[in-house]
Amino acid sequence: MAVWQFQCNIIPLRENIDKLSRDEMISWKDISQPITSPDFLEREKSWSTDIVQCGNIDETCIEFIYDKDKLEEINCRLDLRTLTKHDLIQIIDYVKSIGACFLVDDKIYPSKLESMIPIMKQSKANQYCKSPLEYFKSLNQIE
Repeated sequence: MAVWQFQCNIIPLRENIDKLSRDEMISWKDISQPITSPDFLEREKSWSTDIVQCGNIDETCIEFIYDKDKLEEINCRLDLRTLTKHDLIQIIDYVKSIGACFLVDDKIYPSKLESMIPIMKQSKANQYCKSPLEYFKSLNQIE
């Protein structure tokens, strides 16, 4: 993952989701709803035959990870250097359409613009995009 990418998981909405372990939260195993790839991101060749990659791996992309032809998890990377509000709305609408929400740093967020923008603004990826030099200086100050 590139430093300018905001990383999250797209997880299925379920009852009592907050009581599940992280592995259970991100799992799409046993979810009966059919999952379709987003039509606004071009499908690209992945480094693994078990991953369906939509979008460029170094930019905004959504990865569908399979195990024996069964969807296991969905990863999402947002390129904060180039992400537009229109792109973010498309992703959020897609997540809503598949009955899902976002998992960021083990916290669950609804698929809403007003939920995602604040956490993206606070992210390390955004800190880097705002000022790469200051971002790297801040890394040296960590003890």
